[in-house]
Amino acid sequence: MKKLLLTGVAVSALFSGSAIAADLRVAPAYRAAPAAFFSWTGCYIGGNVGYGRSSYNQQIQFDDTDTAPEQTFTDSLSPKGVVGGLQGGCNYQMGNIVYGVEGDYSWANRTDSHAYAFGAAGDADSAAFSAKTKSLWSVRGRVGLAQDRALVYLTAGWGGARFDYNYALNDNGAISAANLTFNTDGIVFGGGLDYALTHNIIVGAEYLHYAFGDDKPLLPVAVIGPNPQDHINLKSVDVVRVRASYKFW
Repeated sequence: MKKLLLTGVAVSALFSGSAIAADLRVAPAYRAAPAAFFSWTGCYIGGNVGYGRSSYNQQIQFDDTDTAPEQTFTDSLSPKGVVGGLQGGCNYQMGNIVYGVEGDYSWANRTDSHAYAFGAAGDADSAAFSAKTKSLWSVRGRVGLAQDRALVYLTAGWGGARFDYNYALNDNGAISAANLTFNTDGIVFGGGLDYALTHNIIVGAEYLHYAFGDDKPLLPVAVIGPNPQDHINLKSVDVVRVRASYKFW
């Protein structure tokens, strides 16, 4: 009797172990799929808006005022305000490093002006000046460090600006005045942060510093001014802006 009982227990255990093993073979262990990382490789276009501040230096002489026969003005003019435009470029990612090239064009329409009056009461001697930054452009290389959907980058390249400069010198009714437009160029550099909201939509913030420096001569005007050495100079522009882009693939 005991032998029969032990034999039954052994047979039951054997079949139970076989069933468990079969279940394990049929249902393999679950493994989570690896997370998919965002790729920055691709081309994009988009728009931006922000705040810009320009810095101008001028030298202009007023030759024949009643109180100062040769008054020299060396004002610093600083137009500032809203700047907006478009950007486009391409990136290529190698590991966590992202290389890219970008071009942009921005519009601005802010003016800074100074005005002065001279002489005793009733005299008409006066001087007025204004500068307005109209547009900016740049072509830049970019290199950054990506952490999945976030990208921190530095950028540098070549940029330019278009600006207006106006002056009016009034010597008791004799007037020398001009409305002038100039183009200038130089280096541009800065940095920023981009973040991919989706596979195609990227938002970010950016700072750019445009460094110019070439003097634009003013045409001399006898008796009143300007004189041959006089000039206007757009030294620099600083821009802080937010941006959004559409990535094509």
